[in-house]
Amino acid sequence: MRSPPREKIMAQMGKILSSPDFAQSDRSQKFLRFVVEEALAGRAETLKEYTIALAVFERDESFDPQTSSIVRVEANRLRGKLKKYNAIDGRDDPVRIEIPRGTYVPSFETAGQQGGSVERRPDSVPPGRARKPRPWSLVALLATLIVTVGTGAFFLLDTPFLNLGAERSSESPNPERMSSVAVLPLRNLSGEADQDYFSDGMTDALITSLAKQDGVRVISFISAMAYKNVNRSIAEIARELNVTHVIEGAVLRSGNRIRITAQLVDAANDRHLWAESYERDVVDVLVIQDEVVRQIVSSLKGQIVPAKNKSPKGTPAIDPAAYEAQLKGRFFLNKLTEEGFRKGIAYFKQAVEIAPDYAAAYSGLATCYCLLAGYGFELVDPREGMPAAKNAVMEALRLDDSLAEPHAFLGIVRLKYEWDWPGAEEAFKRSIQINPSYAQARVSYSFYLQAMGRQEEAIREAEEARSIDPLSPAANINLGWQYLQADRPERARQQFESTAELDPYIWGVHWGLGHYHRRNGAYDKAIAAFQKAIDTGGGHVLPLTALGYTYAISGQPEKARKVLDKLEGLAKESYVSPFGMATIYAGLGLKDDAFTWLEKAFEHRSRSMVWLKVDRDFDGLRSDARFQALLRRIGLSE
Repeated sequence: MRSPPREKIMAQMGKILSSPDFAQSDRSQKFLRFVVEEALAGRAETLKEYTIALAVFERDESFDPQTSSIVRVEANRLRGKLKKYNAIDGRDDPVRIEIPRGTYVPSFETAGQQGGSVERRPDSVPPGRARKPRPWSLVALLATLIVTVGTGAFFLLDTPFLNLGAERSSESPNPERMSSVAVLPLRNLSGEADQDYFSDGMTDALITSLAKQDGVRVISFISAMAYKNVNRSIAEIARELNVTHVIEGAVLRSGNRIRITAQLVDAANDRHLWAESYERDVVDVLVIQDEVVRQIVSSLKGQIVPAKNKSPKGTPAIDPAAYEAQLKGRFFLNKLTEEGFRKGIAYFKQAVEIAPDYAAAYSGLATCYCLLAGYGFELVDPREGMPAAKNAVMEALRLDDSLAEPHAFLGIVRLKYEWDWPGAEEAFKRSIQINPSYAQARVSYSFYLQAMGRQEEAIREAEEARSIDPLSPAANINLGWQYLQADRPERARQQFESTAELDPYIWGVHWGLGHYHRRNGAYDKAIAAFQKAIDTGGGHVLPLTALGYTYAISGQPEKARKVLDKLEGLAKESYVSPFGMATIYAGLGLKDDAFTWLEKAFEHRSRSMVWLKVDRDFDGLRSDARFQALLRRIGLSE
């Protein structure tokens, strides 16, 4: 066996100590430096719990290992950090440093000449201690992929997979405790910001695939992305997201070849349960995703599952160009802006032109069209966007009925455009059944339940959506809104204010608070909140409509008319829903004008017509026969 020279071990230790995880921890740095230097000095036999406590943690001679576990706890933390470093950042390093369980004496390994194997330095075994075979096990993984398109040299192994095992803990996992997971954003190892679409897209794909598994609660993509480039410990992130396990990792791409490295961390004790690396062609990326999810779910259940070297039956290959276009489309879709939706449409169309049977690309296309036309902003005429969304969603479901996203957006089309109430509920339930952790489906289902007057059920779905997506402004604001509709104004206020703590520059928070103040008759506060929502930007005409209506009911008709004029001016530049005009006229008590605009909203299939039965802004029209007739035409007769 070949032992690394002392100078190479010291150089490797320096590299480890400068890595991100170690650079942020003085304790881990001091611990590793001490045990390495003592072992190299021939004093391995002195590396006991007592001596480490005195030298590293500055305890005095009264230290008792029986009453203090600081060395054992920090040693486990150090082992986890070393395992993480060796699996990702140090994947190709020529020397590996580890601290085997059951000892505080480090082991030093050097890369062998055969296939990257390693040889253990003989003097790493403590005196008098027999060497035990190391039990490697594949205990689940959840891959936070970080994908980069590299232009430099990239070492590719001949084998399709390189498996980095993890020691199996002596503790028996508790399946109930191991039921919630956050997949952190995959680091972009290329260092090029223009490659973020690949890493973000792969993160999204893993979250979606994992969330479809029974018995696993997965934090949504939007909340996970809040931790991109954020220097936070695993324990802190787990507490904030209320999860028991965290997955982190990296992806490297070179041409049509990708390497994915991932690990699963038990957040309670910062213990790395599993780490593994895969290398394959991009065409097999779906195979890798299936394998990653399979390993993770098995790990959470406390099972050992060997890695596969063959593609799971039925998992298709994917054209690399189509896959890349789909990832770019998803990247822009997730920006949730008009520009993002339009760029997303262009990329998704490109993907289906390359691969006509690509269900995920059709699903993304449907989502973009639906959000443009049926989102709260109604950025385009629903008669333009919703039929296009329906065509794309039906094609996605024809190709793959097991995708949760197209079922959810089929529900939105049926709810907000076709007014097919039973069909909408069926689609939402099907989406949730496929993926119980898909927050968008639960938010949309809460919309449906609100429209049907089933407010307590709407709150339950909104609460569940927020638990899955705790950092999502949309999920948080929707929960506040559902509280307000259920006549729980103080709960609504608290929810809006707590959302403002996440980000005070979210227009929807001020819009929600404006409705709260208006419900309480505090018109001046409501007007100030709606104006702040307008100034913050991002809400299209929704806060402007709310401001106009508030002026109308608070005895300021001239200001309300100025808002009407402004909306008509905006309508010459971009689409403005006629429903907003009807709302302000209803506030002014001008019934004929209100019904004129409601008829236009009916013709346009305006998404806001869905809530006409429960919308209190139209209480002044409710006794009018024309209003009851309109409800019957929509299918919402009281």
